[in-house]
Amino acid sequence: MGTSKSYGGPGNRSPLLPPWADGETSPLPNPNPDTEQPGQDNPGETPTDPSPEHPEIPLQSSNWATTSRHFGGYASGGGGGSLGKALGSYTQSKGGSRQASKSARAGRKSTVKFGGFLSNIAANGVRVATEGLGLASTILGMPVELALGAILDAIAPDGATPDDSAARRAINATLDEMYNRFELGEGNLSKLEAIDSNTAKELIIFSVTSYIFEKFLQDLQYCFEEGNIAEDDVIRLEREVHPYIEATVKVELLENQVDVLTLNWSGAEGQRFCDEIYSQAYALLEDKK
Repeated sequence: MGTSKSYGGPGNRSPLLPPWADGETSPLPNPNPDTEQPGQDNPGETPTDPSPEHPEIPLQSSNWATTSRHFGGYASGGGGGSLGKALGSYTQSKGGSRQASKSARAGRKSTVKFGGFLSNIAANGVRVATEGLGLASTILGMPVELALGAILDAIAPDGATPDDSAARRAINATLDEMYNRFELGEGNLSKLEAIDSNTAKELIIFSVTSYIFEKFLQDLQYCFEEGNIAEDDVIRLEREVHPYIEATVKVELLENQVDVLTLNWSGAEGQRFCDEIYSQAYALLEDKK
């Protein structure tokens, strides 16, 4: 579907290079002040996710030097091999696909929330689905861009940690993709009620690959900061890596026969499916090594 403009999103774009960095955006005000939005501080509230934080899995220094050479060679065209080989080495540097998936805590949590939102739209309509995020019904009368900003704040973390930041940017990119697919700029959120299982699955996979890409950009800063990759080559990598990651994992993940619109995203079933697609995505990249 074509559209006259892109949503672009209220959140930050991925600032691999410091001069590109946008200022942090303030969360949109809750359209209903009496309704607590998910993720807001509430001293009297029992956490809904009491599981302990998984620490960030650091890059393995023994492998990162090799990974850095692969990306430097690919980016400069200096015979460093394929992008697939570089991304396979990168996944190894994060401890392999299993460890990389385990460390993707904020990404997995946001994808579960996003999947639940899409499922709720299909079952109950946009009004109920947005209320399910803790948003007031008045959100449906807002300009679409502002409404999507409120949805972003309800689904994604605030970006206070690197992992949270990657998850927020991934969901922001996914909302942009959704905006374009449903031509929301030419209508309102009710267009989302036409969603089908295949489209929902593609959007969920997009959120996964976007998160992996955002984490990659964070890690690639080591190469840039150490002078292993020139600025122009870094910019080209940023442009090429996400489409490659998506193309690598999309076909196989789409073959999964699960109907994501009938999945119980709030229970163990949804969490298990999300864990599976993150693990499989990283494994597919690792196999390119």
